[in-house]
Amino acid sequence: MKKGLVFLGVLIFLVFSKAFSNNQSADTVYLTQTQVNALFTTSSKSYPGVHDPSVVYNNSGTYYIFGSHNAIARTTDLRNWTSVGNSNLFGVQGSTGTVTVTSYNNAFKTNMTKTVKVLKAGVPTDVTFGNFDAAAWNCAIDQDGKAWTVAGNMWAPDVIYNVAMKKWCMYLSLNGPRWNSTIILLTANAIEGPYVYQGPVVYTGFRNTTDPKISWKLTDLELVIGTQSTLPSRYNRGEGWGNYLPHAIDPCVFYDEQGQLWMAYGSWSGGIFMLKLNAENGMRDYTATYPLQNDGSGHPLSDPYFGKQIAGGYYVSGEGPYIQHIGNKYYLFVTYGGLEAAGGYTMRTFSSTNPDGPYVDNSGESAIFNSYKLNFGPNDATKRGNLLVGAFGNWSLQTNGEVAQGHNSAIVDAKGRAFVVYHTRFNTGNEWFQDRVHQLFTSENGWLLSAPMEFNGETVNDDSIASGCHFALDAIPGVYSMLIHTYGLDNKALALATPRQVTLTADGIISGALTGTWSLKEGTGYMTFTVGGVTYRGVVVPQTIDGSNLKAIGLTGAAQNGQMAWAYKVLPQHAVAYNVKKMVAPVSQNATIKAHVDLSTPSYFGASNTWESSQPTVISHTGKYSPADTATLVTLTCRIAAENYAFRKYFTVTAAKADSLPGDYLSNILAYYDFDSTPVVNRYNDVQKGILKQMLYGSYPTLKTDGVRIGQVLQINGGKQSTNTGGYCYMPNPLEGKTDVKGVTVSAWMKRADAT
Repeated sequence: MKKGLVFLGVLIFLVFSKAFSNNQSADTVYLTQTQVNALFTTSSKSYPGVHDPSVVYNNSGTYYIFGSHNAIARTTDLRNWTSVGNSNLFGVQGSTGTVTVTSYNNAFKTNMTKTVKVLKAGVPTDVTFGNFDAAAWNCAIDQDGKAWTVAGNMWAPDVIYNVAMKKWCMYLSLNGPRWNSTIILLTANAIEGPYVYQGPVVYTGFRNTTDPKISWKLTDLELVIGTQSTLPSRYNRGEGWGNYLPHAIDPCVFYDEQGQLWMAYGSWSGGIFMLKLNAENGMRDYTATYPLQNDGSGHPLSDPYFGKQIAGGYYVSGEGPYIQHIGNKYYLFVTYGGLEAAGGYTMRTFSSTNPDGPYVDNSGESAIFNSYKLNFGPNDATKRGNLLVGAFGNWSLQTNGEVAQGHNSAIVDAKGRAFVVYHTRFNTGNEWFQDRVHQLFTSENGWLLSAPMEFNGETVNDDSIASGCHFALDAIPGVYSMLIHTYGLDNKALALATPRQVTLTADGIISGALTGTWSLKEGTGYMTFTVGGVTYRGVVVPQTIDGSNLKAIGLTGAAQNGQMAWAYKVLPQHAVAYNVKKMVAPVSQNATIKAHVDLSTPSYFGASNTWESSQPTVISHTGKYSPADTATLVTLTCRIAAENYAFRKYFTVTAAKADSLPGDYLSNILAYYDFDSTPVVNRYNDVQKGILKQMLYGSYPTLKTDGVRIGQVLQINGGKQSTNTGGYCYMPNPLEGKTDVKGVTVSAWMKRADAT
């Protein structure tokens, strides 16, 4: 669609404007400039760059995140982070107990655990543990003819404080090239280290004795299943290991509500598994047993050595498992897809009433796969797992879109607030990443919800939501930006979910780009809303717009189909302040006006910007300039309003008298079509009329009003790709019969309907 005013002669200045509306409530609160300055300021955060962040609290006011490649950061407010050096991260313990700092090249060779309890004839019995050189294990095999090293292969540690040991325990993945990996335990007296190697917790990728560097005899397998003459066939998978069995990376260690210590682990390959740990020493509990059970195709659901499967399998994507108890459930986080920016990385969640499952999503589907299925991207064969956060952009004041978010951890603080911490990449064409923190909530029926904005110190928690709403009921209606996290985004194209504008009205209706209904449970902050035919169970929470101090009403809801919906409405006083400070005034104080003025100024966050002229016959409310015989003082009043808040700004200008205009402003014009009348008439020669016509297969153009233009516009259907399907306006040539014409100017305002 094209919209235009067409001229022949000298360029005439036109304006775009919104009509002035003087609908002012008697209880309108007019803000002062001082209030405006306080209600909107920009802000920034110090974001860390820790890949695969594992969050832990040190019980003294500081949070830490530990990540792959020994990256560490800390914060006291979950907003601004400081990088922590890792030169003292690892140590070795001498015979006297003294710990000496050492490099990672030497840190994993000799374990300090000397004895463990194992079952012998069903009786827990102390046995010698032996020494397990973890570095030798993960570096045993070359890759593409190059020696494998520890450097670059210390992945995704998880750190927890062991109450019984009174030690900080780090569970670290040492990754090998062919599943020959191990998760090891290191302990320290201080959270920043140095951490000393205690022993392996689980091995993967072992082979029979024909491959002695990664022989099962070098692992702790026999401490679990007893002495063996040969490697049991279920483990003898060779290069097919990953099709059946788990991979010993990505540990998550946690206490359940009864005090039992657990470790979840695994990535892609045979799935995610769980093991019980010994809370007294942090190692594997060698007295815990797991039945031998498979799905009939040799894929273990439970295994005496690897433990119990809780997710994944058949080499479907899924890594970085994390389990956190929130409210009345255990929530399992798993990241599907590839970790690159275009890899489709997305966090999925499942829940269970038991720490070791079964874990299911909102629709009741199991986290365990019984066959291979592509589980991410535009061609996914399953939409399993609830979306926590998907790729999104153009959200609030966001500059770069977030993509490939994942490998998260979670934590609940002493105030009952739950948080998710994850790394994200961006749609900037590179692999740059940062960490983000969002608060977590649960819906009334126990579905996990992510806050629409990053955490900014909000005090709301699940208990306060259950006992009341943080906003008055009449404050909730208004204009919202709503974003739906959906499955199947084209990750290779860095596709983003983007917001759409909707309006919630007091009668429970949602209108705008999405339509539906909403309701709030009385006496709570629990909201149910339906848009696009999908019902979301969610909450109403206070939020702060990222990158600012703007306060907002936030909505977050989860659907049975696993989708997550976010919405926000900036509080009206903050919306007014934002618009005041962002407005670029079309006129300046004491200016002299000699042409039309475009008084249309864009508005944001549901606010309106309207103008009023003290002399509308000279300068109209929309900025149309009609010069008088004498210069005229005019006061132009800009009123920025949102709900019951407003701000006025006054501009005193002088409208120049008619004979003070430039000589060529109106001279030599032969034709002017404003499309304000039917038929369309040349205002300089009313004998000449424009005729609306159609192309061969096209439709006639139409005259219509446009709220941001003065008068009517001509709507033309068609364009470059529709040569014979559009319409046009035929105008007589005003130059016909003229002589001595040395040049001509034709000017038109045009707007594409599909332009953004």
